[in-house]
Amino acid sequence: MVSFLVTKAQEVSVAGRFEGDTVKLGEPIRYFLTARYPQQYQLLFPDSTFAFTPFEFLKKQFVVTKTQNGISYDSAVYTLATFEIDSLQLLTLPVFRVQGQDCLTYLARTDTVFFKELVQTVPDSLAANQLPLKTNTAYSPVSWILNYPLLLIVGGGSILLAIIGWIAFGKKIRKYFTLKRLHRSHQAFLNQFEKSVEVLKNQFSPERAESSVTLWKQYMEELSALPYTKFTSREILERDSSDLKQALQSVDRMVYGRMSPTTLDSFHQLKDFTQSRFNKKIEEVKHG
Repeated sequence: MVSFLVTKAQEVSVAGRFEGDTVKLGEPIRYFLTARYPQQYQLLFPDSTFAFTPFEFLKKQFVVTKTQNGISYDSAVYTLATFEIDSLQLLTLPVFRVQGQDCLTYLARTDTVFFKELVQTVPDSLAANQLPLKTNTAYSPVSWILNYPLLLIVGGGSILLAIIGWIAFGKKIRKYFTLKRLHRSHQAFLNQFEKSVEVLKNQFSPERAESSVTLWKQYMEELSALPYTKFTSREILERDSSDLKQALQSVDRMVYGRMSPTTLDSFHQLKDFTQSRFNKKIEEVKHG
């Protein structure tokens, strides 16, 4: 359950703003989100899985929490881009306060930017004397004549053979290419995930841990057709398997609690779970 509160409460103050007042198509723009709150509260900022519509997420930089006289101050810098052409584009981001099994949501005030068009006007037509045309009235002979009856016979025969072949072998062909795509995607995920965990092992940071678990969620979303990137850890456990409980709780402590782990076994558990689901998917396709 998530409760929404006013942008500025008595104990928690949230503010958000763009770096500038204009944005161009596809060019990065930074958005600053800050929160001031009592140090005993636990606050979470949006990550890469959050919907930044009409903007697209590029990266996030988190500033280390500062605490003075019992008041903590957090801030994050989001680098975004837009591919929409609305003249006025708005954004407001939330900050979540963890409270038992619920979350309280504090919204920053909406900030706006103006879309800067690169092409102001597009001419409908050009005058004939302005077109780069060359005049040539000389006769150009036709070198050959297309044999339409022969073309129709060959084309019709090819289509008929293709239909017969698809009826006879279509299912096997679809399975072959589906299995090939699944194996290719799985190997690509393993390479990326293992490289990400290796980097995390050499130099831990909450951002690197978040990047690794995002890779896992994106692949699981592709494999299962479920929106893993939008699921919280609790929602994943409700829909999938309690076997992941310890692993996901450990990852949440790294990302949101900013706690350095003693081991990275939780990521190996995620990898093993993915391997199991991949094997199950392969069997489903083979016998489907």
